[in-house]
Amino acid sequence: MRSDHVKSLAASTIAVTALFLQIAGCVATQSEPRATPEYPRQPFTLESAPWGEPYNGPLGIPRGAQRAVLWVDPVSNGDTYYARFPAGTRFEPHWHAYAEYAVVLRGQLTHVLAEKASSLKAGDYVVIPPKVNHGWEVDPGGDAYLLIRRDGPADTNFVAR
Repeated sequence: MRSDHVKSLAASTIAVTALFLQIAGCVATQSEPRATPEYPRQPFTLESAPWGEPYNGPLGIPRGAQRAVLWVDPVSNGDTYYARFPAGTRFEPHWHAYAEYAVVLRGQLTHVLAEKASSLKAGDYVVIPPKVNHGWEVDPGGDAYLLIRRDGPADTNFVAR
């Protein structure tokens, strides 16, 4: 009878070990991070960024303004980019469907957010809620460079005058 007890104990041990490994496998799988999108591998600088052609379109966006898209989130389709606005230019009042976050990297500008004007300089940060009118007026003393990120796809809806 002793050998039956040993066999039963061995079988129970194997079953418990198998169950433990199965549970551990599930826990390990659940605690592993979800697959993440491919992020840019190199650092970006203003000098090496992939700048687009200077803007030359209709009024509203300043002529000569440029963007350098650094990354687009494949889940939200929100982009992160550098923006350059020429000295003395104005980005007319507009709004976006998604929140926008901006930090001034170089230069000075006046940011108007829902009728409130604020002077911004290098290092200053602003959060622009969705569907809130805002615009920029760049100081005539030099170009302004910003780092901007959006929570969703880019859109620019100008405010009727």
